[in-house]
Amino acid sequence: MNKTNTCRRALECCRKFKQYCQNLNLFPSVPLTTDEHQLKNQKISTRLYISLFTLSLTILFLYTSLTDITKTITVATPTLTKYEQLYSKYSQTLTCPCKHISINYEKFLSIEYTFHQVCNSIFITDKWITHNDVILHYLYTSNDPRIVVSYAFQALGAFCELIESTINNSLIQFNSTQYITASVASSELFNSQAQSFVDQFKLSTTNNFLLSLNMIRKTTQGNAFLSGQLTNYYLKVNSDSSSVSSTSISYSDCNCHLSSTCVNQLSIYKNDSGNVTSFDVPGFYVGCYVIETLLQSTLQCFYNQNCIDELLLYLTTASPINATALDPSLSTKYSEDSTIENLLNNLMIEEWNPTQIYDRYYNECQPIECTYTIKTRNSVIYIITTMFGIIGGLITVLKLVVPRVVKFIRKKRSRLSPSNIVVLLTTHGRNLFPILKNYFLTLNLFPSWPPSTDEHKLKNQKISTRLYVSLLTLSITILLLYTSLANITKTITVATPTLTKYEQLYSEYSQTLTCPCKHISIDYDKFLSIEYTFHQVCTSFFITDEWIAYIMMSNEATFTTINFQWTGSNAFQALRAFCELVESTINNSLIQFNSTQYITASVASSDLWKSQTQSFIDQFRSSTTNTFVSSLNTIRNATHGDTLVSGLLTNIVLSVGKSISNEPLVFADTPSYSTCSCELSSRCIVQSTVLGSLVKMGRFYIPGFYTGCYVIEALLQSTLQCFYDQACIDQLLLYLSSVSPMNVTALDPSLSTQYSQHSTIEYLLNSLMIEEWNPTQMYGQYYDECQPIECIYTIETRNSVIYIITTMFGIVGGLITVLRCVVPQVVKVFNVTGFYVGCYTTEALLRSTLECFYNQTCIDNLQIYLTSVSPMYVTALDSSLPSQYSQDSTIENLLNNLMIEEWNPTQIYDRYYDECQPIECTYTIITRNNILYVITTLIGIIGGLTRVSKILVPILVKIIVYCFRKWRNRVVPQIPIIQT
Repeated sequence: MNKTNTCRRALECCRKFKQYCQNLNLFPSVPLTTDEHQLKNQKISTRLYISLFTLSLTILFLYTSLTDITKTITVATPTLTKYEQLYSKYSQTLTCPCKHISINYEKFLSIEYTFHQVCNSIFITDKWITHNDVILHYLYTSNDPRIVVSYAFQALGAFCELIESTINNSLIQFNSTQYITASVASSELFNSQAQSFVDQFKLSTTNNFLLSLNMIRKTTQGNAFLSGQLTNYYLKVNSDSSSVSSTSISYSDCNCHLSSTCVNQLSIYKNDSGNVTSFDVPGFYVGCYVIETLLQSTLQCFYNQNCIDELLLYLTTASPINATALDPSLSTKYSEDSTIENLLNNLMIEEWNPTQIYDRYYNECQPIECTYTIKTRNSVIYIITTMFGIIGGLITVLKLVVPRVVKFIRKKRSRLSPSNIVVLLTTHGRNLFPILKNYFLTLNLFPSWPPSTDEHKLKNQKISTRLYVSLLTLSITILLLYTSLANITKTITVATPTLTKYEQLYSEYSQTLTCPCKHISIDYDKFLSIEYTFHQVCTSFFITDEWIAYIMMSNEATFTTINFQWTGSNAFQALRAFCELVESTINNSLIQFNSTQYITASVASSDLWKSQTQSFIDQFRSSTTNTFVSSLNTIRNATHGDTLVSGLLTNIVLSVGKSISNEPLVFADTPSYSTCSCELSSRCIVQSTVLGSLVKMGRFYIPGFYTGCYVIEALLQSTLQCFYDQACIDQLLLYLSSVSPMNVTALDPSLSTQYSQHSTIEYLLNSLMIEEWNPTQMYGQYYDECQPIECIYTIETRNSVIYIITTMFGIVGGLITVLRCVVPQVVKVFNVTGFYVGCYTTEALLRSTLECFYNQTCIDNLQIYLTSVSPMYVTALDSSLPSQYSQDSTIENLLNNLMIEEWNPTQIYDRYYDECQPIECTYTIITRNNILYVITTLIGIIGGLTRVSKILVPILVKIIVYCFRKWRNRVVPQIPIIQT
């Protein structure tokens, strides 16, 4: 029974709803009509209106609710934990700008190191070294090799001290180097970069030390300095018993005149009461120079306590000291037979201990905020406000358009003859203007209900209608013109642009284009490559061992026999050394150059980038040249200042005489070349000669080649003139040997070169002996390393059609509603001189003037209309004050001059600002919407809200009344009582 009643009620409701829909008429005529054709038009219009309205709302709702948008989320001052959490989820889009983009390495990097144990052993202490000096009192022969041991360990101790000093100096520079990051680097990237910085530090420090050491070693051999221990040359008194000559020493078929690395096993002899014994020190050598032999020696003996004890017995007859061997059980990366040179190549470091502290870096960076983007959809609030914003205008437009379209389509057509149609059209054409005039004169959009016959009311309604239509038309026209004609600055973003796309954008929008780099610091080697071509002499036969050995015809000379045969081999050894040192210097500088970072926050244009990289290359060449020349000049000046003696006796004349007490003495004097004395200058030279091998040959003067106080000083002033001339070389070879000369080809004068044949070696060295630098600048690789996240540029354009239409729909409904409420209430109007109203308060204000507010009478009249109470006392603006503006100057004119009467600058800031060239300024503030935004939003939403309320409220009231009546009229069943 209950189910049957429920079904009946449901069917009844459906029937009533169907009948309601069939009879629904949203466009009734006033007064109501009984014309069937008009009634059908109204019902069709109603159904079409509802369908279009529902379809439009559905499309708008689906579009706003289903469209994917990119939402930017900002997290202020994130902690490290929060950053790591965000990075694990949003690593692709997460950006956290640093407050401090440059941070010293010392803030987050620490480098410690452990020396080889020999640098902390007794063997480099004064106790060990001074003990071995005792051997000087027990030398049994003039060339006893025991003298080498003391100086060798002094040199070893010096190496330890120099390396420590070098590392500490490098650490000072390293710690003050700045790590540049515009935003927080991830932990993985930071650790990778930090390790790269440490590796670069180790490599550059090692190379700098070895380069300085090698320059000293090679210039020492080039000048053939005489060792104080007479280990490379020995001196002897000639047969005249007065002059002294020097003779180069050989070690195992290796002559010190040709090489500084000649060595023999160190064998120490002991004469114990006529019993001569010897001890070969394992791994230790004696040779031309103490340092050269030390570098080839090992510490093998000093890891063995028995070897040390045996060595002490042979070093001195004094009481031996307690010297403990090096500990072979300690962890080490070297073996016991590693040479000292091998240790030096690693700065004698056992272990580097770098510490990378990411927490400290993050705290120093102090990220201001973290921003990341996510793909999401519009919020419910946005969807609702958008719907309400457009619904009012949509209803208004549909109500205006739909009935007229339906009426036009379903217009009654009477059967008229062609002649009657022409007459009818002519009649309508003549009467069109009077009809329209009468329509507008009688139009009343504000009729009272029921209709009034009061003439005053009817006139007010017609005036209100005309004012309403005028204001509505004017407002819509202004709004349409403003939104369609106003120029706007549109920001366009191109995500992850390719190089081709960037170049295209730059050619069109270079003034406003900005493409932030993902990596703002890029190592030079990523986009720069520097190659070079040496002067041909550095790859010629003239710096080979074969040529150097060939031109050394004698290993004995006095000052009177100094010539090309005596000094030439050292000169070409020095020339070869210069080629090798220059190459090492360039390669070392290139390592540092390649790891230098190019800092750009955004992509640099091709022209700017090429200009900057060329500047980097020029700076590299200049600094590398200056470094080499400065180091060489330091050695040259120190050599002359210390008056170091050349083993070739080119800067000293030794002679033997006797003292007053008839004791033999050796006298030293400084020679002169031409009129220049080596005592006063190291640059004294004479032309180098070759004494013919045959008696009648005489001397051959080598063009452009000199001999002087020092081999290197003479070489620097020499040229390669002779070695470009095959005839000159053949003549030289003829004088050098009495046997068949070797086949030597001259340098090629036809090769392209920036030097002349008369260029001195010093001139070549001042250009690092480089013929041509070949830098390669790879802009494409720079762009790829920069990895621009996006490119942003602005253009001047106008609003799109979609924007204009949606704006019109959004504002027209609210505008109609507001005007319908306001216009009828307007009774009195006061025109404020020079003041205007318009679509937007700001736009109207900009076109207004302050003319009224300079006039006291105008202000008083304005107050009368503004308030019904006693007006306040307001004084007009003073027109007598000096001003650059007139009373009828618009507010826009004042704003164009920033409303400034007079500028009084005291500081010149514009020059700094122009140099800075800021691309843009951005900042965020917590604020509320301004009045203009609130008003336009309210106007946009009020129309839709009014329309929706007019539709929903009556329906809700009917539903509530219906439910209330049902509740009042419900039947309460009675329960029958059975009496017994």
